[in-house]
Amino acid sequence: MMNAHLKKYAAEFVGTFALVFVGCGVCIAQHRYSSDITHVGVALAFGGVVMCMVYATGPLSGAHINPAVTLAFAAVRRFPRRHILPYVAAQLLGAVCASAAHLATYGPGMARAAKFGSTMPVAINLAGAFGMEFLLTFFLMFVIMAVASDRRAAPGIAGLAIGVTVCFDCLAAGKCCGASMNPARSFGPAVFAGGECLRILWLYVCAPIVGAVAAGKTYEWVRGNRERIESVPVFDASEDAPCRVGDT
Repeated sequence: MMNAHLKKYAAEFVGTFALVFVGCGVCIAQHRYSSDITHVGVALAFGGVVMCMVYATGPLSGAHINPAVTLAFAAVRRFPRRHILPYVAAQLLGAVCASAAHLATYGPGMARAAKFGSTMPVAINLAGAFGMEFLLTFFLMFVIMAVASDRRAAPGIAGLAIGVTVCFDCLAAGKCCGASMNPARSFGPAVFAGGECLRILWLYVCAPIVGAVAAGKTYEWVRGNRERIESVPVFDASEDAPCRVGDT
């Protein structure tokens, strides 16, 4: 039973590690080779790695790879609350390990020059950045709810739909606020970059969580119960009888 849950946590670790290693790695490379790796390239990298990890880890853990998504699913009673802490811990640890890998592979000079791919408001104030992150995460979670919890969603579409949403969000606001949409994605790089990146981290924790929870609640209200299905991850009764998706 416990071993089965550890495998889910491990999948969340791997998925988040891949997201930060690839996405933020491209940000670091783009800082040095801006003419070769454009803003479009960064957006494609984030959207592409999210799509791949959704397909790879979705059957294993539900592919949250984002604390805001985990908390939003729990808020709408689609994820067992007893698993929130280990899921979030696995996601944050995956992000930190990915940034540590950047330090080891890119070297301190290149990685620190790019602030490890940290998210920071650019050309907009804190209120604008908070609002932008709220809206971007709202859109992302709204799509996730549609493909993960609605009977009308086409089978196999989840990874593509979520990845494209991440890509479009990055294109729309990556140059303004970093388009994090994910506290773990911002947490790992900020831990190593320190300074202002760490001081502004609260924004990239609070705004995505509020946006994701708002989107989950909104989708549940708009859709109603008729087309509702159990969302992933499925905690099988044979593994944990008292704890099934939707239990609190």
